[in-house]
Amino acid sequence: MSKQIPKAIKVEMVASILKIEFDNAKVKFLRSHYNKDIVDSFSLKKGKKKRFNLLLAANNSWLGSETAIESNGTVILNGKDSYTREELWNESKVHIAYLAE
Repeated sequence: MSKQIPKAIKVEMVASILKIEFDNAKVKFLRSHYNKDIVDSFSLKKGKKKRFNLLLAANNSWLGSETAIESNGTVILNGKDSYTREELWNESKVHIAYLAE
């Protein structure tokens, strides 16, 4: 028997961090993919292909805040950046301070 993964019912973008409310009344936080790229760009190991794009990209100042939740629980940010239901639940943290870990 597999454990049912909660579905996002509301998503807000807060300074490139997602605040997600789930249908089980839990609120969790998740770094956006863009935020992960910024953090990884400072890593010698993870940032090899990300530094160039972040330094020269014209869109690194504002991500926008258009969010859509599909019927299967997938969240789409700004029409192109997607987060699966599993990613939202399994990779998010119960407190924003835990994202630094």
